[in-house]
Amino acid sequence: MRITLDLDDVIFNMKPLCMEAFKRAGQPYIKQTSWDIDKIYDKSVCDNLVCLWGSDFLYSLPVLDREVPIALNKLMTQPDMDVLFVTQRRLKQPQKTFEQLRNAGIHCRFNQVIDQDGDKADILQELKPDIHFDDSPNVVKGCLERSVPVVMISNNATLYNHHLRGHVEHYPNLRTALMKKGLWIRAK
Repeated sequence: MRITLDLDDVIFNMKPLCMEAFKRAGQPYIKQTSWDIDKIYDKSVCDNLVCLWGSDFLYSLPVLDREVPIALNKLMTQPDMDVLFVTQRRLKQPQKTFEQLRNAGIHCRFNQVIDQDGDKADILQELKPDIHFDDSPNVVKGCLERSVPVVMISNNATLYNHHLRGHVEHYPNLRTALMKKGLWIRAK
């Protein structure tokens, strides 16, 4: 079984990065309600997000749930499991992403990290996962269009994807999604 996972707001908590962008802009934090951030945030916040996205700050983000790395490590030891971490960071720094996963306690191999540049749904279609976990509405829609099995992580921090809730299986966090898919039990 092949499982693919997004990183940001699925495994890692993006809120500290967003809060820092608002702090640097001298503005109060506003939750992201749309995937098109330039439509909801002013230019100074967007500029700070871009700056932070390209900095080491991104690679210091904490995990959302300390139990998830343990579960993923156990899944990766199963002989019939292929776990890949597919990100759309587009920074072409897979070594830093790999180190971030390792520092978070996820004992993956370097070749399990795919930091790609193209259309993520196209990449996922080529990878042929049995299930993909993501929060991006664009990726979720792309997976649905390409018949890639997808579960959306959707909660109060991901208001930008709530409009898809009626169209795709969704759970508030990766732990719950893994439990509902029978993968958490298997990992324990």
